[in-house]
Amino acid sequence: MANKKEYTSIQNYVPGTDRTRMGEGCHAEVEIYASSTKINSEDNLLSLFMKKPSPTLFQHPLMGADVVNLFRALSSYGGFPFSTWGHFAFFLGSALVRKPFAIMERAIYRKRLQKGEQQDPVIVVGYWRSGTTHLHNLLANNPRFGIITPIASGLPGEILTLGSWLESSLVKALPEDRGVDKVAVTPQSPQEDEIPVANLQSLSVFHALYFARNFRKNFDRGVFFDGVAKTDVDRWKKQLLYFLGKIALHQKKPQILLKNPVYTARIALLREIWPKAKFIHIYRNPYKVFQSTHHYFKKMLDELALQSYDLAAIEPLVLESYPRMLNQLYADAKLLPEKQFAEVKFEHLEKNPLQELERIYTTLDLPNWKQARPLTENYLAQISGYTKNQYAIDPAVVNKVQQHWRPFLKRWDYGDQTNVE
Repeated sequence: MANKKEYTSIQNYVPGTDRTRMGEGCHAEVEIYASSTKINSEDNLLSLFMKKPSPTLFQHPLMGADVVNLFRALSSYGGFPFSTWGHFAFFLGSALVRKPFAIMERAIYRKRLQKGEQQDPVIVVGYWRSGTTHLHNLLANNPRFGIITPIASGLPGEILTLGSWLESSLVKALPEDRGVDKVAVTPQSPQEDEIPVANLQSLSVFHALYFARNFRKNFDRGVFFDGVAKTDVDRWKKQLLYFLGKIALHQKKPQILLKNPVYTARIALLREIWPKAKFIHIYRNPYKVFQSTHHYFKKMLDELALQSYDLAAIEPLVLESYPRMLNQLYADAKLLPEKQFAEVKFEHLEKNPLQELERIYTTLDLPNWKQARPLTENYLAQISGYTKNQYAIDPAVVNKVQQHWRPFLKRWDYGDQTNVE
């Protein structure tokens, strides 16, 4: 640094300034590598604020990981610190106990999985916290669509054997809600495919959350496939198709409904797999998305990280990944046939859900709306008392969103709608 300054506080130093600020719980949770030491390097100072991992255990997604993929992920992303060795022991023990069932399942269902009689899926995309879960839940009321259940998500390698045999016991262990918000989790709540597929191969945004020491690098690898070899992408495709083939057998429905924010940047790649897939993009007030996504990643890191991590990495990641994903979405969408892409504004869906859903069904030529509508109305009645998380917005955040995301504020006509719920 050209003008070095000495700091003895372990409060949350703001890089590039002369000041410090107290982060939420920062003084109690930072991982301290030196005590009462004068710090004259910004890089060394930042190392003090790498937060110690304190992940959940029995509800950690890696409890459902394949044993081979567990070691592959360790090789790709680095090992666990001593404080989480106990977690690794449980992950490994769970994987070894389940392995015979995974082998049995692959052998028994191999021929049926190779038939591939499923129609190409319907896929909900949109940046994190844009309303993808709400839209996913609404569409899942169509009895035509097969979904990924919580049990299938937790046991991707054994869903047709162990998962089915123990389902009545496993549902009792489901959490009441998703943790990051108050959306209820039931045995039939549709889940995204990112976590289960992450347990079968090593490319996923969740590996960035688990192995968070290099959060940004691993995020770009898991979302955009930056620096990823073709063999690894091919393995991802293979495991995705294998898992969804089992979901088709599990659900016994003609078409799978998927939701995954990561797929916002992967439409072209997904069309290589499913040329006739239909995509629904949902977008929401970007000021609200920024606040909510920042909270989401902080919450997920707190619960899932197995390595030390820096909370300061979240803000630039959100600000920069949002336009990159959405620019890729619109570039890919230009090449989609008319009946394969639809968009919906979250605020419109929230205000007039049935009207917006009918428009989506018409745009994409989706079947079965007449049967899905009364089921959707019943679902809407059940969630009528739901209250969203609320966040206060900092004027500095407004400036950052306007600076980085102005094209989307303009494209979607949000302007200065900064009220955040």
